[in-house]
Amino acid sequence: MVENPLNERVLFMRLMALVVFVFTLAACASQPAPPPMKIGNKVDFALLQDQYANPFPHTDNMELLIFTDDMEASREVRDALERIEPACYQDGRLVFIADVSGMPKLITRLIAIPKMRGYHFPIWLDYEGEATEALPVREAHISLISVKDEAITGIEYVQGMESVMNTLVPMCGLKTEQVAQL
Repeated sequence: MVENPLNERVLFMRLMALVVFVFTLAACASQPAPPPMKIGNKVDFALLQDQYANPFPHTDNMELLIFTDDMEASREVRDALERIEPACYQDGRLVFIADVSGMPKLITRLIAIPKMRGYHFPIWLDYEGEATEALPVREAHISLISVKDEAITGIEYVQGMESVMNTLVPMCGLKTEQVAQL
């Protein structure tokens, strides 16, 4: 059988076009993450909504921002928030943010958000991942980010509910029923 050089060339060109397409697609899809925010950087949460779809109103009041990308650490934060005085998060001094951008939208709407509505505190949700992508975070840690005038003034990484409570109680106080149990 005689090979046709024209067919080989067409096949080679198609293969090269496919390789170029795949590398271009990979380059576009894998943009590097922005560097983590540091002290002095401004935070912008204008696009956030709570679990009831309310817009974020607390840019002027924020003192402490809590963020984690770990499920177990999120449970620790939720347990701590259930024990502190509600005025602290109601007036916006304390802000808990969750990045739900990696979650399938159907799961977010049908399971996660209805569950979050059962909590007695606001969870500010980042649906697109843009507001939280540069927040400083460590694996299996909770980021406690101090904020004043929308600028980061301090960053602390802690583990466990007790460590979170050590920061929250002096700032917010305990719920009355928590104090009664002491």
